[in-house]
Amino acid sequence: MRNPLTVGAIAPSGPCLCRSMARAAGAAPGRRIVELGPGTGVMTRALIDAGVEAGDLLLVELDRSFAARLAGAYPGACVVRENACHLRRITRDHGWQGCDAIVSGLPLINFTGAVQLRILSGAFASLGPQGVFVQFTYGPFSPVAPAVLRRLGLTGTRTGWIVRNVPPAFVWTYRRAPGPSPL
Repeated sequence: MRNPLTVGAIAPSGPCLCRSMARAAGAAPGRRIVELGPGTGVMTRALIDAGVEAGDLLLVELDRSFAARLAGAYPGACVVRENACHLRRITRDHGWQGCDAIVSGLPLINFTGAVQLRILSGAFASLGPQGVFVQFTYGPFSPVAPAVLRRLGLTGTRTGWIVRNVPPAFVWTYRRAPGPSPL
């Protein structure tokens, strides 16, 4: 509640939302997944429960206390205390280019179009050709501005509605649109 622009929820995501996000990311053994804004690690736990090895997780968390907690709870994961706006550099520096999915707990809807553009352009520069970006939001509409989707040549699909979450949440999955990429 002290940081509404950086911490997107008043409570950790519920288990149904976490499982839905893991499913949308295709979480399974051998998948390399980047998590943006993992916070307390409840989504991280769902990814591991779905079969992703801790060593196949790159956790990008800006908050110092959350990052320290994640490093202690998931010692095999790569925890980076950094701003997601620098995702392209982070994945390059840590050898995570061509990853399979990016799962985001960031409150994207609260960010300006310029910040959304920076995060998503870094995300899709880091993902492999079939990679997906999975985001949740509390409203029924895409949390990514239409202008950002058009500029990056992305499509967004609402892939889940989780009523059993406080508050209820929607899962959105973003992919590169068919055809030449503007990236």
